[in-house]
Amino acid sequence: MIRYRSGIDRRTGKALRGFDHVRQSVEVILRTLLTERLMLLDFGFPGVRHIGRNLTAPVVLAIYRDARKAIRRWEPEYDIRRFQLVRADRTGLLALGTTGIYYPEGRFNNFKIAEPVTATFALSDAETAGPA
Repeated sequence: MIRYRSGIDRRTGKALRGFDHVRQSVEVILRTLLTERLMLLDFGFPGVRHIGRNLTAPVVLAIYRDARKAIRRWEPEYDIRRFQLVRADRTGLLALGTTGIYYPEGRFNNFKIAEPVTATFALSDAETAGPA
């Protein structure tokens, strides 16, 4: 029997299970600045500093690198294999499309069970980013 992680959706209060919980965790990682959490000063995504910069190839690669590093460190159930910049606008909204492998029991170091998944993550809240 697969031990899926479960939790509560931080916006709606409804139950989350499986990859939906992982998706929420990755969103938290990507939207948290380093040193923002007092008891976990190294938790978060250092790539937030790139938002608002001109999206040249080196900047986009740095965003991908920082995102992969942060997700690999803090979310053991999702291994990203491919990134795609799916949205970027002048308000500073960036959205990353990912393709990867979901390991439902990755938190127990069990990587035998694997499911391919795709997901999109916004690096800022759509409400605060302004109109598209």
